[in-house]
Amino acid sequence: MSIYFLTPILCAVAYSILAVIVLRGHRTRERLIFIIYLFISLLFAIITMTAIHNFFPNHLLVLCAFVPISGILAVISYYHFICVFTNKGNLIVVKSCYALVLFITIPLAILGYYPLNADIVNGGLSIDHGPILYLFTAIGVLLGILSIYTLVQKFRSSKDLVERNKVLYLLLGIGTFMVFSIRETFPPLPIIPLNQIGHFLNALIIAYAIMRYQLLDIRMVIRKGLVYTGITAMIAAVFLGILYILQGVLHDSSLIVQIIAVIALAILLSISFNFLRRVMEKTINKVFYGKNYDYREMVINFTQRMSNVLDLEQLAEAMLRPISKALTTNQVSLLTPDNENYRSQFSVRFIEDEAVTPLELRGESPIIDWMMEEKKSLSKDIIDSKPIFKALWEADTKALADVELLFPLISNDKLVGILTLSKRHNGGLYNGDDIDLITTLTSEAAIVIENAELYAKAKEKVNIDDLTGLFNHRYFHERTEEEITRSARFGDVFCLLNIDLDFFKTYNDVHGHLYGDYILQEVSRLIKQSIRNIDMAFRYGGDEFSIILPQTSIDGASEVAKRIRKALESGIDDKGRLLTCSIGIASWPTDGVMREELIHKADAALYYAKQQGRNRTYLSSEIPVSETSNGTFSTDSKGALLNTIYALAATVDAKDHYTYGHSKKVCKYATDIAEALGLPEERVSAIHTAALLHDIGKIGVSDQILRKTEPLNEEEWEPIHAHPIMGVSILKHVESLKDCLAAVQYHHERYDGGGYPSGLKGSNIPLDARILAVADSFDAMTSLRPYRDKMTFEDALEEIIQCSGTQFDPEIVQIFVKLISTSIPVKKITRK
Repeated sequence: MSIYFLTPILCAVAYSILAVIVLRGHRTRERLIFIIYLFISLLFAIITMTAIHNFFPNHLLVLCAFVPISGILAVISYYHFICVFTNKGNLIVVKSCYALVLFITIPLAILGYYPLNADIVNGGLSIDHGPILYLFTAIGVLLGILSIYTLVQKFRSSKDLVERNKVLYLLLGIGTFMVFSIRETFPPLPIIPLNQIGHFLNALIIAYAIMRYQLLDIRMVIRKGLVYTGITAMIAAVFLGILYILQGVLHDSSLIVQIIAVIALAILLSISFNFLRRVMEKTINKVFYGKNYDYREMVINFTQRMSNVLDLEQLAEAMLRPISKALTTNQVSLLTPDNENYRSQFSVRFIEDEAVTPLELRGESPIIDWMMEEKKSLSKDIIDSKPIFKALWEADTKALADVELLFPLISNDKLVGILTLSKRHNGGLYNGDDIDLITTLTSEAAIVIENAELYAKAKEKVNIDDLTGLFNHRYFHERTEEEITRSARFGDVFCLLNIDLDFFKTYNDVHGHLYGDYILQEVSRLIKQSIRNIDMAFRYGGDEFSIILPQTSIDGASEVAKRIRKALESGIDDKGRLLTCSIGIASWPTDGVMREELIHKADAALYYAKQQGRNRTYLSSEIPVSETSNGTFSTDSKGALLNTIYALAATVDAKDHYTYGHSKKVCKYATDIAEALGLPEERVSAIHTAALLHDIGKIGVSDQILRKTEPLNEEEWEPIHAHPIMGVSILKHVESLKDCLAAVQYHHERYDGGGYPSGLKGSNIPLDARILAVADSFDAMTSLRPYRDKMTFEDALEEIIQCSGTQFDPEIVQIFVKLISTSIPVKKITRK
């Protein structure tokens, strides 16, 4: 095999690798035109290789015609790229040159008029072009001069240092190409096809210029090189082998038959290439990324996994946490619009116990303007170097002190959010592959985030009181429950303020309800001015208001109450009479663990304040016990113990974000099954309670085991298998929970006897536990877990049916399938 034959083979492999790398990057017009140039150059190399080896001797003249034709087409496509890259040049010249080659030289070649003669001499091609040589020379020289002129013009007019550097690289590339091409036009002919090498070097320099940062990432080059070089080498070897066979089989066949055979072979190998690429890429990526591979896959598949989710908090959690783990980022934050600014509503730390750093960017910040205009990632280096960012306010500079990269989330030309990455935990730098990963994510996730924000705004509107603009009574109970769960999850405290206007009925009676409405609106305005952005104010009903103060101590709540009372006294003067209010304060969990108990304590403090003369504030802890014992709740030791147990259950449910809300959903499924079975009301109530508490034994299982993404080892399974027994040991101290113990202890038993902790079988497993097993398994399968994606409802039901009689009670499975099938639109499922 001669060097003249080997050179186009190597060039063809290199063009293939370059084309695949460019295709996998961010699609722009300049890249698409560059890809056309690469494919024409690839065709040039393949035709040259085929002609040099004389695969089809009967058609050597035709093949030798298409060698210079494909070569000049590569030159034309290169100038086309220069025109697009610089936004200059003359596209009419490009179209004219394409027309001359396609409609003059190709027909002449097909009819046999071009070239005049062709042969293989000393391993290289010797072609007598005839008059067509002048046409090719004219086109080549013209486009070479125009390319250099256009690039020089771009260099002189550009003020951007990066753009000017790119132009210098392109000038170097075309200079290299012209030197190699000119050498080959003069005798003696070189022993290797220099024009092939010139084209390849030019293509490589262009790729470096438009993908500079990615190609500088050595890890990415090695990783992609291992994948694509290995596969391309295998495909090339197979291609050459089969081509040798075709040469013998189709030696006497017509050119059309030979071309069809080669095309069919190329299609078959292309299919094989994609399949082998996916397999090899996955294997090599696992080696390179190690334990971070699964998290990177979660980032890549984010849109597919979460496309139907409209809860913004759930979307942020599913996006930010995998990014933090995949890139070992100290903090990942999602900034969303809040009034005119962008604030970090959601943040995740790589070390979960570390405090989150809040971020905020002004709406008029140059960073926002730059992202809207450029629509691409922004690095700290660019912020430090570009003059436009010299005007940053000190607040913006301080907020970005630890931020390394910012990525815009743009949907319909609207900036719906900003994703920020702080420094890496291991102190390393972000590489091109990392930036590409997050850029792809943000471009796909923008529409999902925007839909979630629109849904949140629509939902918020439903939760707003029309008169005052505060949240309404229904939403108050929902948010209180959510704040209890959140505080239990993160170990926070919060306070609840209940406010009642003093003698407001008199205002209405004397001045009418219209004036009373005006007073309520003014009170609402003053309340909102007196609290933080994270605090939530509600119109509880009539002239009563409530405020939730997250992460606030009793002392802090007292200061807020004092501020509100002072604002009302000085801000509203009704014809010489001051408007005052009474306020009661309760703190979670000191004054109550359950929502109803907390509200009751705040109410009791409020009414005690009214009894003591109004226009004052009382804490729940300040009022006599007799005042709080008249309500629904008792403060005896058993009641307190029961509240503590429920709080523990909420903590277990909330400690792992993958199982958050699990107990409540299991409770609903189990209760529905019990009711469908026609069980007595007290039995249904016991199952309801058991479902809420069924995982309380996991309080003794470490977070590391609960959140582990890899399979558990034998030692790690021990606390998992023991959690039902642990749950019973916690609950048995409460007399009112004795009916729940069997369900909690045996809900992991299997119908065929293969479960734990006791290996019970069939009807020996308590009915409550059999019900709980189905409900628990179904929700587990349809929830996101650290070691797998969540299943669809249809697939989960199919799995439940498949396990009927082995893991689950067949009668309960039958009832559950009917319940689910009537409550959600699922496809018909039949047992195989």
